Amino acid sequence: MKIAGVTIEAISAYPTMQEVYQLFVTMLAKYVDKYDKTDKFFLIGYNNAAFDNAFLRAWFVQNGDSYFGSWFWANGIDVMVMATEYLLDRRQKMIDFKLKTVALEMGIPVDEGRLHDASYDIYLTWSIYHIINHYRKKPAA
Repeated sequence: MKIAGVTIEAISAYPTMQEVYQLFVTMLAKYVDKYDKTDKFFLIGYNNAAFDNAFLRAWFVQNGDSYFGSWFWANGIDVMVMATEYLLDRRQKMIDFKLKTVALEMGIPVDEGRLHDASYDIYLTWSIYHIINHYRKKPAA
């Protein structure tokens, strides 16, 4: 609560987990046919291989849905893992490998007051992903 800057009162006003789950799968269904084995989303994020993927899978199960794999490919895209290779020669000099630290190391300005805001964290993750992919697409010298 402290990191995200929310209060118990704000959390109490949130819709129920089941309501949010229904809204989420309704949104997913607009873009993916869960009955088509070739039509799925890639789960993309920062540290999502170790955290978000398992969290989201568990949330589906909590809502009585064991078909997470009908919506998402099993192999997500973890920008933290991608950044590990990109920063391999500098990692030992970095204090940690948090999103903020990696963004700064890659020359991305960071507004500390906006960290942990979902939209801003997505922006930082996309920025890191964009730099890595730009680097990968350069022809070999």
